[in-house]
Amino acid sequence: MKVHLAFMLIFFSSVTQAKIVARVLDIKGNAFSFIEKQASELKYGSKLVDLSEVMVEDGSTLSLVNQKGHIFHISGGSLVKLFDGIVELKNGHVWIQSNSSQKGLFNTPNSVGEYAEGELIYSFDNISGKTQLLVLTGDVKFSNAIEPTLYTKVSSGFFSLIDSKYEHGLPRGATKVGLKSYKHMKNIFARFDKLQGTKFEETLWGEKPASSRSIASVIPEATQKRSRGKLIQITTYQKSSRLPASVNEGPLSYYKKLVKKDAWKYKPLKNNKTAPVRYFGTKSSLHKEVKTIKKTAKTNLDSKKEAVRAPASIQKVNLINDLKKSSFESSLDSESGKIQRHSNEVNHLIDELKSYKQNFKKDY
Repeated sequence: MKVHLAFMLIFFSSVTQAKIVARVLDIKGNAFSFIEKQASELKYGSKLVDLSEVMVEDGSTLSLVNQKGHIFHISGGSLVKLFDGIVELKNGHVWIQSNSSQKGLFNTPNSVGEYAEGELIYSFDNISGKTQLLVLTGDVKFSNAIEPTLYTKVSSGFFSLIDSKYEHGLPRGATKVGLKSYKHMKNIFARFDKLQGTKFEETLWGEKPASSRSIASVIPEATQKRSRGKLIQITTYQKSSRLPASVNEGPLSYYKKLVKKDAWKYKPLKNNKTAPVRYFGTKSSLHKEVKTIKKTAKTNLDSKKEAVRAPASIQKVNLINDLKKSSFESSLDSESGKIQRHSNEVNHLIDELKSYKQNFKKDY
C-alpha cells in the first residue's frame, strides 16, 4: 500500500511539473526561462511549463501563446511568471491579444485582472509598486489583489491604475485615455512588427493614419537625375579698389575732426590785452599794490630769461664738437631740423591743438 501511494505521488508530481502552459511564438534577441533554479535559453517553439519564470533582456522581444490561444507580447526588460491560466507580471510591460471567448487572468503583485476577447496593455513598476491598465478593445474587471470583489470595469479606450498612494490601493475609476498617452505606450512595443499595423488611433480617437506620400522637398530616387556637381562661389562683397574709411583717413582729416569737435574749448580770444583795473575813491594802497605786482612779475620774467642762457663752458664744448664733425654730419644736423613730419596745413592744426596733453611736434 505504501509503495503504491508513493508511486502515485511521484506520478502526479511529475505530471504537474511537466505541464506545458505556453510556447514561444516569436523571439528577437535573448530571453531565458528559470525553473527550479535551472536556466535555459528560449528559442522559437520552446515550451514553458507551469511555475516557470521568463526574463526578457533589454532591447529584446518575446511573444508567447497559451493553451487558450491568448498571445502575450512581452517587452524588453520584463520579468514574467507563468501559471496554468494565469500570467503574473513582476516588472515591465505586456500586451495581450485574445480572439477567444474563454476567460483569462493576469495579475501583478498588487492587482488582478479578468478579461475575455479583446486587447489590453498592462504594466508594473517594481520600484514604485504601481500597476497600470489600458484597454484597447473589450472589457476587463480590474481589482486589487487583496480585495478582488471590489473591482472596476475598464472598457475600450479607458485606463485605470492601482497604487498604494491612491485610495488605499483601490483601483482608480476608469478614465478616458489620450492619444498622446497611447502613442507613448505603443512606442514601448515598437520592436514588435505585428503591433505596428493597428488602427486604434482611427477607431478610438479618429486620427487618420499618415499617408505614404513622400516629403515634397525630397525627390524620389527613381526621378533623380544623375549629374555632375558644380562648385558655386558666393561672395559677400563686391571687389573694389576703394579702401576702408579708416585707411583713407590721414592725419589731416584726423586733426580737422579734433578741431571741429572741441573748437569751443580752444577758441582764441579777440585780443591779448590785459583787462583794465578800475578803482574808485582816493588813491590808496590798492594803487601801490598793483604797481608792486607788476614790478615783481617783470623781475621774475627777466630772471627766467637769464637762466635760459647756458654756461660758457658748455658753449665751448658744443663748439669743439661741431668742429670735429665732418661736413656731411654737419649738413645732416642742420637739415634734420628742417624736415617736417606733416604738411603746413597739418602743422597749422597742431598749433591750434597745443593745449592737448600730447606730443605734437612739427619736426623729427
